[in-house]
Amino acid sequence: MTHTLDRSAGPADRTSRIRSAWRAAWDQGYVEALDDLLSPTYVRRRGPASVTQDRDQLKDSILAMREAFPDLRTQIEDIVEDGDRLAIRWRSTGRHTGAFLGVPPTGKPVEVSGATFARFDGPSVAEEWVTFDSRQLLEALGIITTGHQTAVDADLVRGVHRKFITASPWSPRTTRAPRRGSRSTPSPASRSTRRWCWFVSSAAPRPIPRCTGGATWASASWPPTSWTSKVFASKGEDKFAQVSWTPGDFGAPLIDGSCAQLEVEIGERLEAGSHTVFTGRVVSARCDDLAPLVYSGGGFFDISHTAPLPW
Repeated sequence: MTHTLDRSAGPADRTSRIRSAWRAAWDQGYVEALDDLLSPTYVRRRGPASVTQDRDQLKDSILAMREAFPDLRTQIEDIVEDGDRLAIRWRSTGRHTGAFLGVPPTGKPVEVSGATFARFDGPSVAEEWVTFDSRQLLEALGIITTGHQTAVDADLVRGVHRKFITASPWSPRTTRAPRRGSRSTPSPASRSTRRWCWFVSSAAPRPIPRCTGGATWASASWPPTSWTSKVFASKGEDKFAQVSWTPGDFGAPLIDGSCAQLEVEIGERLEAGSHTVFTGRVVSARCDDLAPLVYSGGGFFDISHTAPLPW
């Protein structure tokens, strides 16, 4: 069997080269196809502990996976390219008919989804960072069980959550990459960004929000009614067109009028069911002598109007 990739292909063909190599290696077991895609010095980093694999170790792990799941199929659901980097969202399915992780064959169907972030060096992939929800795999194999019904009423749990006091409703992290869905859920494009801004909204009057379509505001400042927080918790298409911001020292958009801001360089991206958990390193920090806007019980409050307790 032969399978050759066009190594002279330009950046526009990287997506098709990855799809071709993944199909050959993961779905057909022809791992030599990776030699045409991965650099000889290729490094793969996997999981929160950043366990590393070289090119040959990746091949061995693919073959071991296919022994346990001979009908393995990996579907690339989305690829986003940004310069020499690609963000890949994928989903793998297969039936457990061989021993895996010390577990005898169960015959159960297994589905695992995750994301891979690749960095190209010329025509070859030099590094990859891989994250996926390992609970999906372990639960499907019967190693762990997390699907039990809770005995606690959901409305009661929500009532407990409403007692929490937070600096802002969703602790917004900002990036100029396109977003989909509500509450600023990260899309593959935002997953590919390297830096985000985390900010705490202030209760002070806001600068006039940026407007599109000829809209105007009647006052010189926006009232302290959680405008920014509501924008980033909404389903709006272009949220940055509705707020005032300036670029930070490292390029992340900093929301004007915030009482605290952090620019964060993204480290790990961990898949956890329907959520993606991000960890990162703080690269810049700013704070002003402004009262934070606080959120509790479904409402926003100006903490500067509260009185300290006497003790």
